[in-house]
Amino acid sequence: MSLAMKTLPVVACALALAGCSNPFGKEGYFRDKSGDYTQARVTRSLEIPEQMNAEPMVDSLSIPPISADHSQLESDFDVPRPDQRLTQEEGGVYTIERAGNEEWLLVGHSPSEVWPKVLAFLEENNIPARSRNDKQGVLETEWTDLGKDPEKGYVSRAFSKLIGAEVTGPVEDRFQFEVRQGVKPNSSEVRLKIKSRAVPEESQRITTEPDWNNFAERSQKMGDSILNELLLFMVRDGSEESVSYLAQDLNLDNLAIMEQDGAGNPLLRMDQLSYARSWSAVDAALQQAGVDVTDKNRSAGIFYLQVDPEGVIKKEKESGGWFSGWFGGDEKKETPKDILLMRVSELNGVVRVSVEKDANTSAPAEISRKLLNLVKENLK
Repeated sequence: MSLAMKTLPVVACALALAGCSNPFGKEGYFRDKSGDYTQARVTRSLEIPEQMNAEPMVDSLSIPPISADHSQLESDFDVPRPDQRLTQEEGGVYTIERAGNEEWLLVGHSPSEVWPKVLAFLEENNIPARSRNDKQGVLETEWTDLGKDPEKGYVSRAFSKLIGAEVTGPVEDRFQFEVRQGVKPNSSEVRLKIKSRAVPEESQRITTEPDWNNFAERSQKMGDSILNELLLFMVRDGSEESVSYLAQDLNLDNLAIMEQDGAGNPLLRMDQLSYARSWSAVDAALQQAGVDVTDKNRSAGIFYLQVDPEGVIKKEKESGGWFSGWFGGDEKKETPKDILLMRVSELNGVVRVSVEKDANTSAPAEISRKLLNLVKENLK
């Protein structure tokens, strides 16, 4: 076949395509319609003669009328301050975290590093401490009238935002700072409680102590502002590193307590931890301990653990090199393993961890105790 005959079909196809123009252009068969809405026009609804019996025509995307009455705000809306989140070059993260009504400052450093900075923050603002426990990471201040002394530094800025917040007249406040070990390793949580009362007169004697956060609105606003100022202080003070050796014991394992239920089955009680934090802490502890977790269901609060009948809990380490599967070596028989359930449950505000064979049967006490102790030892 000659070269001319071979090229003839190609030429014919080229001419045919040229005659059809571009099938994907504005006039093509497969044109892009994504911009058609910009040329849409409002037209009258379709009019149907009265003598015809037809369903009424309605818009496919009708806008319903607003039924609720508009309520006028009592005062100008105050835009809340955005959450602070700062990251240093060294990797330290400072952020304000919230869960429901709880709020805390999350710091990417250990409690032994964060505790001295909290003390320095109070010292710089001339707020004296009433009691202090370095091992538990708890400090309570004396009653302080922030409005009396405008030279309180960072804290005075927090006080200036409380005008009209629930109380009037001179008010003094007492603060409780608590530094906890965070859920993740090498992290800390700083929590703040506030109680307020009217400044007593010189001749007045106060015998009753108010509860923490007794003025909810004032405590929430002041706590939010002070934690933000503490965050900025820690970032600014990051170059001056110091460590508290007494605060090195502020780990989560101090908040986990072994106990038994009414039937004598071992339990692990998580003190002062919410369900979300307890779940994350147990998850991290199981990974740290090397427990074989085949599956987990956070909604049901269950970890599925693989344990052999002899009580071996941790994963088996792979042995042999890359060639071990090719040359020599006898094949090891796989030992049948049981599946146990580790359940994280909350009842009356208390979170407990238990081990079960199934939903109706508890696991053997020895294996349960071994697993729960392993979790407790790896809570950091």
